Amino acid sequence: MELTTMHCKIEGAVAHLTFNRPEVINAMNVPWPQEFLRITDALAREKQVRVVVISGTGRGFSSGIDLKVLSQGAFPLEWFRDVERALRSLELLDKIVISAIHGFCIGGGMQVALASDIRIVTENTKFALTAVKECLVPGMGTYRLARYIGLGRAKRIILSGDFIDAKEAHTMGLVDYLVPDTDFQRRVQEIIKIYVQAASEGQRQSKRLLDLAFKLDWAPFLEEYMTSQIAAVSSENHKEAMLAQREKREPRY
Repeated sequence: MELTTMHCKIEGAVAHLTFNRPEVINAMNVPWPQEFLRITDALAREKQVRVVVISGTGRGFSSGIDLKVLSQGAFPLEWFRDVERALRSLELLDKIVISAIHGFCIGGGMQVALASDIRIVTENTKFALTAVKECLVPGMGTYRLARYIGLGRAKRIILSGDFIDAKEAHTMGLVDYLVPDTDFQRRVQEIIKIYVQAASEGQRQSKRLLDLAFKLDWAPFLEEYMTSQIAAVSSENHKEAMLAQREKREPRY
């Protein structure tokens, strides 16, 4: 797969998707959404992959839309829809998606983080949705952010376009793991293992249900839950979990 803005490497049960435009802090250009979609489509077919880890090369995770390209009028309006299609494909993967974030996580980069399941950040990370400063709307970040941190905080971040640091992001629930800059890679590997070890049909069905949590009323959600529970209980993973329980060992999914 020939890509210009990112690359992907699979190591056993883990796929590493890395943004690779370090000269512009991994800013998003015109090809970005199509390349992202190509990777997520390919990963959806990789049954052995249980966890996807997204990171960025150089000084940061991603600085969002490439402002130099934007100022030249090179982004067609449909590009913004393509970005959202790409991010939605990430949310719908039946794998756990972890964003391992350092440095700058701005605009579209922050939206990638919001579309992920888990966010690990270093202490030096800076977050912002700066779209209003370019007279833009920060995409479906307007939809996702309030679900993580509440409407009031989301309004403050989106309507001001201001930066927040990693500590504040962790305090408000935007960040799941806050780790020292000097211990970033080791802690990321430790956290990956947690989710790989739990990577069962139960985990996959739970992710599916969580995606529906703010969309369905209680009764239809109950039916979705029962469908997922049937899938989990009837799976080979459940049989292995019960065998491991009897044999007093960790399950091997």
